[in-house]
Amino acid sequence: MGDDDDEVFRVFCIATADTKLEELLFLSNSVQSNLDIFCSNKSHSFKIQVTIVDVSANMHKTDATSFKNFSYVTREDVLSCYYEAKHQQQQESFGITDLPNDRGEAIAVMSKALEIFLKKALDDQLLAGAVGLGGSGGTSLLSNALRSLPVGIPKFIISTVASGHTSPYIGTSDLILLPSVVDICGINSISRVVFSNAGAAVAGMVLGRILRLRDTFSVTKKPTVGITMYGITTPCVNAVKERLEKLGFETLIFHATGVGGRAMEDLVRSGSIQAVMDITTTEVADYVVGGIMACDSSRFDAVLEMEVPLVLSVGALDVVTFGAKHTVPSKYHQRNLLVHNEQITAMRTTADESKECAAFIAEKLNKSSSKIRICLPEKGTSALDSPGKPFYDPVATAILIDELQNLVVTNEYRQVFQIELSSILNVCTR
Repeated sequence: MGDDDDEVFRVFCIATADTKLEELLFLSNSVQSNLDIFCSNKSHSFKIQVTIVDVSANMHKTDATSFKNFSYVTREDVLSCYYEAKHQQQQESFGITDLPNDRGEAIAVMSKALEIFLKKALDDQLLAGAVGLGGSGGTSLLSNALRSLPVGIPKFIISTVASGHTSPYIGTSDLILLPSVVDICGINSISRVVFSNAGAAVAGMVLGRILRLRDTFSVTKKPTVGITMYGITTPCVNAVKERLEKLGFETLIFHATGVGGRAMEDLVRSGSIQAVMDITTTEVADYVVGGIMACDSSRFDAVLEMEVPLVLSVGALDVVTFGAKHTVPSKYHQRNLLVHNEQITAMRTTADESKECAAFIAEKLNKSSSKIRICLPEKGTSALDSPGKPFYDPVATAILIDELQNLVVTNEYRQVFQIELSSILNVCTR
C-alpha cells in the first residue's frame, strides 16, 4: 500500500437493488458514517469510501438518483465481468448478454460475475471490505462470491438464514453471517439496530485492517506449517508446535472436523502454507464410515498437487464422530460408543474400517511425487487408544498400521516409519 494523498479504498455494499434498495441505502449510510467517525481527527493519507454494487437478478432501471450520493456499480457492469471472461476463454468476440430466465441459473451466473468483479477490484488494490444483505437467494448469491476473497478481507452478510446449518454459505472462509432477526423487508425498529451494528462492525474491521497492514508491512514472514489436531491428539500436536516454533516456523493448527481439513488445504492452494504435518487424519474415518466430521474424496489432493512437504500420521483414526447419542444410526447401536458431551458421540473403528481408511490414504499418497514421511505408531492412534482406555483395540490398530505398511509404495521421496512408541501422543516429538 502506498502513501499517495489521493489513495482511496473501497468498501462494497452489495445487494439486489430491485428488491432491497431501501435496506441497501441504509446499510451503506451506516458503513460510511461510521468510517467518517472512525477516521475523523486522524492524519491518514488515505480515504475509505462506500460503493454500492447492484447484483439484481431481474432487469430494472437504475440511475444516479437511485443510489443517492454513493458511487455505484450497475448490474450490467457486474455482468460484463462474467461475459467478458467467458468470451475470452472461448476466444469469441465480447458482447454483454443478460441473465438466464431460470432463477437458479440467474443467481449462479450473477454470483460468478460478482466473484470476478471482486477479484479485479482486489487485484487493483481497491477492495478494503465487502458487506451484503439478503434472504436465502441473496445469501447464496453473495456468499459464493464473498468467500472467494482471501482470509483477512472483512466480509459480512446480513442474512435471514444466518442460523442453523451455515456451512454451505461460509465454507472454509472467514465470512461473517449476521442474523437479520426480522425479514429484510424495509427499515424498522429491529432492522435499524441490526444494520447500524453491522455498519459499525464493518467500518471498524476495514479501518483496523488497513492500519494493521501498514504497521506490519515490513515484518518478515516466517515459513508456515499447517497441523491437524483433535482433542485426543493435542499433546502430540502441542509438542510438535513448540519444536517447530523454536526452529523459526509459524504453525497453523486446524481442528480436524471436516471443515478444518478443507480450510488447511485451501490455504495450501493459496500458497499460505508451505508444509503440512497431517498428524490427525480422523476425517478419513468419518468419510469411510459416515460420521459427521468427514472429509470428502478430495482429501490430501491440495497438499499433493502443490507438492509441499508432508508428514502424515494416523491420529484419531480410531474414532468416528456422530452427534448426540440418539442420532447415532441404529446399525451402530451395539458398537463401542463413547458419549463425549451432549452434542458429540464417538465410535471406535473396526478392523475392517481401519483397512478401508488405510486404502484411502495409500491410494492418494501413491499418486504423489512430493516429499512425504508417514509416521505410524504401533501402540495407539489417540489418547483413547491405549491400555485401560475405552477405545483400546490392539488388533484394529495393528491392522491399520500393517495395511499402510503394505499398501504405501515407498521410494526416495515417500517413506514410511513404524515407531515403537506407546501412542500417537509420542509420534512426532522425537
